[in-house]
Amino acid sequence: QVSKAITGRTKAIIPVHLYGQPADMNALCPLAKKYKLAIIEDSAQAHGATVSFQNGKSAVVGSIGDAGCFSFYPSKNLGALGDGGMVVTNDERINAKLLMLRDYGRVSKYEHVMIGYNCRLDTLQAAMLRVKLQHLADWNARRQAAAGKYTQALKGLEGIILPQVAAGVSHVYHVYAIRSNRRDSLLEIFKRRGISVVVHYPIPLHLQKAYAQLGYKAGDFPVAERVAGEIVSLPMYPHIKDSQIDFVTRTIKQFAKG
Repeated sequence: QVSKAITGRTKAIIPVHLYGQPADMNALCPLAKKYKLAIIEDSAQAHGATVSFQNGKSAVVGSIGDAGCFSFYPSKNLGALGDGGMVVTNDERINAKLLMLRDYGRVSKYEHVMIGYNCRLDTLQAAMLRVKLQHLADWNARRQAAAGKYTQALKGLEGIILPQVAAGVSHVYHVYAIRSNRRDSLLEIFKRRGISVVVHYPIPLHLQKAYAQLGYKAGDFPVAERVAGEIVSLPMYPHIKDSQIDFVTRTIKQFAKG
């Protein structure tokens, strides 16, 4: 559907590596090359996830497009002590512009060449992230192991749809999201049992008030709308215990059996 959305005004494709699973970069990269578009990767939930390409090579998300954007919000796979983020690029022109945009649009202390922002990552956050970065691969492996236990315990349950991993990618499970067409009832049971879950995300982008000027309405993106009404994210973090996973999955099994 991406190719159908491209017009003469299109400048870039922004693939979102949602929940920790890379988007279909094998399809998007040739499309971007064909139409001479930039690719800006939203890698905010996928630190360390990888993509294998049809030529046999592989790459970490964020390094595939013209620029890759990461979030360091505390709950991310690589999280700081507070808010923070980073943009990575191999393009010197983009790099030079980013350095100005993050620092009031200036090229020297009192010389500003564009309107910029105050978006410099503070030193304390950077120091913490440098330490935590050394543990990212291990933490991702722990998330993947936890996801495997969830999947093994929940597979085959009627009315429960589990996350699927696409071929040729590594999923780092920032979120382990299941789907149920009785999601609200399931949420109530989780609440009663003291299980903290989250709905990522209850309102699709095209129905957000912030984008009302684009003129979209309910029914324009039926898949996103259906998923938004069914999705629920189970507890997921590197040091989750087997006993906690067992408690969550037993609750879901009891729900599925009525």
